[in-house]
Amino acid sequence: MSNHSLTFTILLGTLPTALRLRLLRLFQGQPDWHVVSSGEGDTNLLTTARRLRPGLIIVAQDQLRDIEQLRRSASIPVLLFGETPPLPGMLREVAAWGVYGYFQPDSGQPLWAAELLSKVRQAMPAAPRPLAQPTASIAVPGIATGLVIVGGSTGGTLAVEQLVRALPTTLACAVLVAVHLPASFLTSFVDRLRRATALPVVAGGAGVLLQPGQIVVAPGGRNTLVRAASNSPWQAWHTEFTAEPSPSGDEPSLDVIMRSAARTVGRNVLGVVLTGLGRDGTLGAQAIRQHGGTVLVQDEASSAVFSMPKSVIQAGWANAVLPLHELPKAIGRHVSQFKQASAEARLSRLTSARAF
Repeated sequence: MSNHSLTFTILLGTLPTALRLRLLRLFQGQPDWHVVSSGEGDTNLLTTARRLRPGLIIVAQDQLRDIEQLRRSASIPVLLFGETPPLPGMLREVAAWGVYGYFQPDSGQPLWAAELLSKVRQAMPAAPRPLAQPTASIAVPGIATGLVIVGGSTGGTLAVEQLVRALPTTLACAVLVAVHLPASFLTSFVDRLRRATALPVVAGGAGVLLQPGQIVVAPGGRNTLVRAASNSPWQAWHTEFTAEPSPSGDEPSLDVIMRSAARTVGRNVLGVVLTGLGRDGTLGAQAIRQHGGTVLVQDEASSAVFSMPKSVIQAGWANAVLPLHELPKAIGRHVSQFKQASAEARLSRLTSARAF
């Protein structure tokens, strides 16, 4: 990654002057971060990137063609800047070039800098662990041991808010939330969850990495998938958008998310179906159970509308039916099992490697 063993190097492309200065001030305040500007011109970006091999490149959309050329000779994470959000189709295309996220101009909100720093840290490699003590290096920072998918519809926003308020702050898995809401409600819902929990909460999108202890909220009006982040050594899974239709007609479709997660993550998926109208989540619960995962549903007494949980129960895919206030503890118990299973798998791989 960087040429300095203890320094994380960030290369800035031809960004607007005001933004460049803002990033320099923000990043230079971080310990062991080294910021380099490529200067004007496409050649300078490619030449500087090939020479420095930075840990991260930040460019505007007009330099994406240069990133494509760079990808032929170097694999470097890229964070994209744009005045407006890029189209999902473009994000899917440029993900193959190492682009894992994007950000927009400083909105003047206090969270802008914190969210940008969080996105930059996603590109930082995890600290190496000593092989001589494998039992002490079970938990790998930045790598989620499993995935919890929480979904609902009518009454779901309040239920999710109450649930995340009681989640343990030491959660070692990623949480993906999918509630049937219009796309315009995404920002306000994310803000509500941020006020309810100390865990980081971010809006979902194409290329958003699923990190341990982080809550990702899938946007409304489109469907989201969970995919293996093969081009992202710092993280196992990410989200992406899909044109796949929802079996229930609701977006984001809990069925679509759960089925993709079951195929991608396997048995370390915990599905949680909360209050809601309809049957969304039943097919997803089936996929999770068939891949060895677990499904919890909210009980009727604590549900505003019992249709979604009831459908999962009647289909025979619920492992347990619990009141809303008991779900956070149940999630915590299952996450501990994820952690133990991941630890055993890593230890097994390490032992097998040493045998050779």
